[in-house]
Amino acid sequence: MTEIESAGSAPLGPAVLDIGGGIGALLAIVPAALLHTEIEVSPAGRPDARTHTGVHARPMGGHQLAIALFPSLAAGAWTLWGSGACATLTVDIVDGEVTQVDWR
Repeated sequence: MTEIESAGSAPLGPAVLDIGGGIGALLAIVPAALLHTEIEVSPAGRPDARTHTGVHARPMGGHQLAIALFPSLAAGAWTLWGSGACATLTVDIVDGEVTQVDWR
């Protein structure tokens, strides 16, 4: 993906995660300017294997935040590709857990 794409609306209600058995999830809090766009991750060192998800407003801690949720990623190091004001960074996905990063 070379430009920001528009992401449709997210369904209301809780997200369904598929974690455990070598799989974790990534929840990234992003700047509100990225609402309704898509961001990408790839296994570290494999920029050709990117996958993307939409950024949607979700309730968290009593506030509506811009959230990107990757519900099922293999455990290990992943690259969260920079978008807008966010710098590219590496995150560790842990088997059976939700890794949370504040990318604002």
